[in-house]
Amino acid sequence: MDDTLQLTIRGIDSRTKSALVKKANQQGISLNRYVLRSLQQSADLDNGETRYLKLKQFLNSNKIDRKDKAAFDEALAWSDRVSIAKQNRD
Repeated sequence: MDDTLQLTIRGIDSRTKSALVKKANQQGISLNRYVLRSLQQSADLDNGETRYLKLKQFLNSNKIDRKDKAAFDEALAWSDRVSIAKQNRD
């Protein structure tokens, strides 16, 4: 059973919409998904995916040397492989 609902938000001005669209584009996701994640976060319903995106944004805005970046990329790739393997088992 699908327990998702549709919600309409009225009164969004063009400046707010533009800012939301810009943030969604920066994250490479749809406006709907960005707004949903923002609502979940503000309601303390944050999930792992949002924490991952925050970490990614932090790392993109802070410089690290090549050696540390390579080690981080390797750890992240390992984490992705483990996560995918777990999803395939479930």
